[in-house]
Formats: sequence, structure tokens, C-alpha cells
Amino acid sequence: MYLAVNPTSPSLPSQIAQQITAMQERHVDAPFHVIALVDGAFDEEFFKSSPRNRWPRTSLYANTSLHSLGMAAPQLTTFGGQPGKLEKWLEDLFSNCSGKPMLSIIASALDAEALQRHLLPYMICRTEDTVEWPVRWGDTRILPGVIENLTEPHRTHLLSPIYCWWAANRRGEQLTWPGNGEALPLAAEFDKLPMDDATFASLVDHSEPDAILNSIYDSQPDLLRDIDPLQAYGAVSHHLSVANDHRIESARARHHFSVLAVMLPDDFTKHPEMAEALNRIRSGTEYFAEIDRLSPNFWKEAEESRSQI
Repeated sequence: MYLAVNPTSPSLPSQIAQQITAMQERHVDAPFHVIALVDGAFDEEFFKSSPRNRWPRTSLYANTSLHSLGMAAPQLTTFGGQPGKLEKWLEDLFSNCSGKPMLSIIASALDAEALQRHLLPYMICRTEDTVEWPVRWGDTRILPGVIENLTEPHRTHLLSPIYCWWAANRRGEQLTWPGNGEALPLAAEFDKLPMDDATFASLVDHSEPDAILNSIYDSQPDLLRDIDPLQAYGAVSHHLSVANDHRIESARARHHFSVLAVMLPDDFTKHPEMAEALNRIRSGTEYFAEIDRLSPNFWKEAEESRSQI
């Protein structure tokens, strides 16, 4: 699997630890739990090594149709040490998960088991045509898009018992989602997260670059060997937007165009030949026919430009 995620910034555990300590000082008389959400889909062996094999865990998928995933499911595990050891705990977690989008940290008024029960209605979404999909809350590539695409009432309810939720973005830097830290949050008014077609389509679009990069890695791994993961993601994401603007719609064509995005210079679409080809595609000509029409001079100039980067 190709993970378009850069290593975590070395300063991130310290930043989170300082913010957690400040929050605890402001809520000294309130329940306060520091919980790591670890997505086992990226490392099923994670909790088999000492001392993690002794940590209490709660599967995020407990009491759902996804419970059979076992250690491949996202797991909640609570910091149980002395306050002075929090930063070291976070450093070890982020070090072991660095380069994998599998770790986020939650400061919660609820303990892990109660938090899992609160989140239960959000584990599976139900679209307008009643299709049901698991929501990958533990995957930090997906997490920002999911939270940001929730309706305001759903986002407020989801975060209601949470003081703050932290994750690393693709650059390895801090993302945060603050909540209200309510010790007695209201029950959800649904058992599965309702999602309209527009929101579901937005999440599918959000995940497309990763899916295409995985496919490229499976078939042509050499193309990605010397590219910074964040750069690869940015190139594919940007050129999928270009594809949308020029009516490049088939999965095969979008994959091919993404291959060009990681093979060629960032500005290859501005080359006169490619720009004209894209305009003809937008007007209705077939993508691969236009690619076949590109002259040897286009490929030569693109290769020379690439070699100068």
C-alpha cells in the first residue's frame, strides 16, 4: 500500500502534550481522559509488542457489524501513566506510527468505553439510497474530510464529549478539532450516520487521489520511488481537478492522467500541445485519441524539463 503521508513532525508530540496539560489545568475538577485512536488496518501487529500488548483497548467497531475485523479495526487505548510521562507516551506512539495515517489523540470527558458508545452511531453511514458504508475514523487521510463534511448539528454532537481531537496532516503537522468536553452528551437521534448524496460524493472525491496512488504503486512503483509522498499526493490531486475541468471522466483515463502527473513536470498541462488536447477533450473528443496525437517533440520537451527539476 502506498501512503501519501510525510513523517510526523518531531515537535508534534510535545505540542499536543503541552495543550493537553493546559486543558487539564482548566478542567481540574472535570473528568478528563487522554485516549489514542490507532487504526490497526495499517499495522495489525501494533498492539502485540511490549508494552502495548498490556494496554487496555476498546475496538471502535465493538457492537457493530464490523466487530469481526478484530485487530484490523481502529482501537481506543487510554494513557494510564503519570502526567509527567505523557509527552514520552505520545513520542513513542507517533514514532511507531510515523509515515502511516493511523494515529490520532483525543482528550475526552468520557472514558474509552463510554466514548466508543457515544461514537457508535457514526461508525456506519447510510446514504439516501440506503447503501451503508463504514466510516474510517482511524484513517487520518480521511478523518479531516469526514469531520468537515458533517452537518453542523452532527459535528457538534460528535465532538460534544471531546475537549479536543488531534491528528497529523499529510505534512506531518498538527490538525485539531475542538469540542465542548461534555460529561453527559445527548444520545444521537440516529443509529447510522445519515449522509446525503452530495456529501458522500465529496468524500469519494476526497479519497480518489489515494486510491489512484495505490494503483500506480501496485503497477508502476518506480514512478513513486523518488517522489516525496506529499508531492505525489499534491500532483495527483491537482491534476484530478484539471481532469474534472476538462471532462476526463472514465476511471482508466483519470488513472492515466494521474500517471502523467507524477511522470512529467507540474506544468505539463500548459505545454501548447497538451493545452490544445485538453481543450479538444473538453469539447468531446476521446482522451486516449488525443494522447496518441501528441508529438514526439512534446514528450521530448517534457522529459528535458523534468530532468532539470
